[in-house]
Amino acid sequence: MCTRFKLKIIGVTLCLLAVLSCVDKTNKTDSKGGKVTTDQDLGKKIKLDSIKLIKLSPRSRKVTDDWMMYVALNSEIERLEAYSIQDVIDNSMTIRSVTDSLSETIPKVFKTNAILARVVTLKTHSELLRENSTRIEPVLSEIEELSAKLKFDFRNLNIQLNEIFIIQDNPGEKDTP
Repeated sequence: MCTRFKLKIIGVTLCLLAVLSCVDKTNKTDSKGGKVTTDQDLGKKIKLDSIKLIKLSPRSRKVTDDWMMYVALNSEIERLEAYSIQDVIDNSMTIRSVTDSLSETIPKVFKTNAILARVVTLKTHSELLRENSTRIEPVLSEIEELSAKLKFDFRNLNIQLNEIFIIQDNPGEKDTP
């Protein structure tokens, strides 16, 4: 039953990717016929070099390897570093979909208040990114800022995933909902 659900999630994600790849990438124009954004602005790479991702411990990696939505979000975050603003706009719906599914598929060992809080933060920032990206005139500076927040939120999630096993090794410190 669980594998059927995972396959459905993967199928929905692939459908979303297919739909998003067909979106028209023309520039928006204002009422005077002038360009609101230029190809140069949309082609600008997002600078996320200052935010370093935390590597998972071997124990955390073992659990997350079976968590399909975490693997999908990890892939999106890694690709985010090479994205231009237009790429982020094009993939905002996919990022939102993956973060939404992430919260519904959290493995039992990771269902703690700290991890749930990080996932909610990821969902919030991905929804804000999606809303901004679907505007008639997206605010490019907000898209850059939200992309950085997503990477930072994912970094914090990885920290919490690693701390789960530290807490389990010290039974006096329990953090379950």
